[in-house]
Amino acid sequence: MLAIHGVFKNKKVLGLIPARGASKRLPRKNLRQLNGKPLIYWSITEAQESAYIDSVVVSTEDIEIKQHSYRQGVDCVIDRPPSLAQDESRSIDVVLHAVDVLAQQGQKYEYVMLLQPTSPLRTSKHIDNALELMWAKKATAVVSVCETEHPIGWMGYLARDQLMDEFLDNSTIGQSNAGHRVSYLINGAIYLLETSTLIKEKTHFPTPGAFAYIMKRDESIDVDTELDLYIAECLMTRYAQDFIDDSI
Repeated sequence: MLAIHGVFKNKKVLGLIPARGASKRLPRKNLRQLNGKPLIYWSITEAQESAYIDSVVVSTEDIEIKQHSYRQGVDCVIDRPPSLAQDESRSIDVVLHAVDVLAQQGQKYEYVMLLQPTSPLRTSKHIDNALELMWAKKATAVVSVCETEHPIGWMGYLARDQLMDEFLDNSTIGQSNAGHRVSYLINGAIYLLETSTLIKEKTHFPTPGAFAYIMKRDESIDVDTELDLYIAECLMTRYAQDFIDDSI
C-alpha cells in the first residue's frame, strides 16, 4: 500500500531513480531478480512509500526498464539520450538532464533525491530520515554513508611489483584497531540536494553545508556483481518483514 504523500516543509521533493539498461559488470542488473522482483522494483517501491517524496521518476534509455517502471506506477519515465547512457557518463549529468526535462514540462522541485536502484536495502524510513536531517541541519545536501569494515589506515596502494614499502603510513604500523578513528564510506544509497544548489554547483557533494546520513553496513549493499546480488538476497531473507510485497 502506498503512503499518502505529504509536503515536506512546503517544498516539493523529486525522487529520481537512474536505471541504465546497458550495465557491464552485471549485465541487465537493474532487471535482475532479487527476492522475486526486479532489482529496480525495490527502489521504486520504497520511494513510493516515502511520506515526503512528491514524484517518483525513472531516467532510462532502456525500453524494458521503461515499461516495468510504468507498470509499477511511477509518475514519469524520462527518456535518457544515448550520450548519457555510456560507461563514462556521469550521474550528475543524468540528474541535471532529468531536472531540466521536468522543468520544461512545468514540474519544478525544491529538493532532488537520487536513489540508485543498486541499493535495494535502502527503505522509505531511510529516505524520510535523510529528508528530516536535511531540514534539521539546514543542509545544502545530505549523502548516505556507512562505517567501513576496516580502519582506513589499513588501506593503501600497491606498487606495480606488489612491493609494500609504502603501503602503510608509519604512524599506522603497530596500532590496534582501537587506535584508529572511525572511518566512513559513501554507500551510494542516498544523494539529497537542494535543486538550486545542484544546478549551481553541478555536483553531488556541495561544500560547505553537506551532512552525512549514517546507515548500517548491512543496509548499505551496493549491487554491482553476482556476489553483491547473492548477499542482498540473503539480507532480504534475514529482514523479510521489511521487504514484504504488499501488492500480493
